[in-house]
Amino acid sequence: MLRLVPLLLLLLPFQVLSAQVYNLDPVDFLKKIEGNPRAQILDLRDPQEYAYRHVPGAVNILPADISFLEEVRDQLSASDTLYIYCRIGKTKEVTQLLLDNGYRVIYNLRGGTVAWDAYLEKQRRRKSR
Repeated sequence: MLRLVPLLLLLLPFQVLSAQVYNLDPVDFLKKIEGNPRAQILDLRDPQEYAYRHVPGAVNILPADISFLEEVRDQLSASDTLYIYCRIGKTKEVTQLLLDNGYRVIYNLRGGTVAWDAYLEKQRRRKSR
């Protein structure tokens, strides 16, 4: 057992390096979700914002809650890809927390729901022409 400790310490940096975070615009974010039947989507906004509108399939967990990490672990597997978004500004810290706790592949919606809403509005205008 003691022989394994140096080996594990040697491999630890490679585990950290294997973590991947991608910042995607709304078009690519949507494509990734649609192309992944096991997509896990985390909405970091207030419950009122979530109730008004959210990405289909998203779970709403507030990062400010003391039980945030416990709730994430209960609802979202670290072995599957995670897609996260907020209104704007919360995902950087949350992404780091999730990486530190075993989540390895995370897609972040660049620009948050502000960018998402602008994308949806652009799509609506195109369809109404």
